[in-house]
Amino acid sequence: MKIPLKIFRDGSLFVVAALIFFMPLLPGCNGTPGTTATTQSKPIPFALHVSPLHMDDAIEGANYVFLVTVDYGTVEPKIETTETTKTLETTSDTTGTTQTIDDNLARISATAENAYVSVGPKAIAEGYVAEVVVVPEEGTIGSIITVRVKAEWQGYSDTETVTLNIQEKPEALEELTSDARIIRNMFISWIAANNPELGISLDESWYGTIVYPNTVVIKYFLFFSEKWEVGIRWNTSDSSVDWAQMYIRLRTAQFTPSRSFEIDSLSATNKNIYEISPHSMVWR
Repeated sequence: MKIPLKIFRDGSLFVVAALIFFMPLLPGCNGTPGTTATTQSKPIPFALHVSPLHMDDAIEGANYVFLVTVDYGTVEPKIETTETTKTLETTSDTTGTTQTIDDNLARISATAENAYVSVGPKAIAEGYVAEVVVVPEEGTIGSIITVRVKAEWQGYSDTETVTLNIQEKPEALEELTSDARIIRNMFISWIAANNPELGISLDESWYGTIVYPNTVVIKYFLFFSEKWEVGIRWNTSDSSVDWAQMYIRLRTAQFTPSRSFEIDSLSATNKNIYEISPHSMVWR
């Protein structure tokens, strides 16, 4: 069947007009060959990161240290700063110094029931690390302690909830603590002599806390000075595999260990200490 010329002509004009109207909306048809139309991306929000999110083997009275970092996302920090600052007293076990908090820093806070909680530093920039220290109170065996960590920065805020499962204390806790100190001293004495550029020595004030207290063969202990975290672990099975390892981490600048070391045998007369690849994560 033949289509009348007038209808064909009018239909063709309609198609052409439609193409002209919709061409700017089609990819590659906006007058710039080889490009496509894109939408403007939204800023990635400010975020708080806490590690670990759960500790399954905690005991009353021990210090449990959660690491905290912040991420500005794609939001640029304000260039202008106010001259007003706040001075707060820190309450950590390791220092009694004051900290001046700049408004450009993310403020970190934490709360929990049935536990003593402290934060230090109380404010950090992106790329730095704060520590939330949780000490379960007496009478909490068998319970789960919930800690709410919050970060606030230039009108943004983010929160994270972490938990601790409180277990029975090991019977030989004092003996484990004494053994950990002896092993720590072996490592630090060797590092002070062989890596003096690190500035680690037994002259610093150290405090310790057990982690994974109810493991059977491998024992774990953490020590903290004002600057460093030192993680110790050792094999207690028998003299054929009585190795020990240690890592170090800069507390406010590193989220993971930077250096690690090993002793072949704790029972050997002449102990062989050497550096190994850094451990991938801290022990908690």
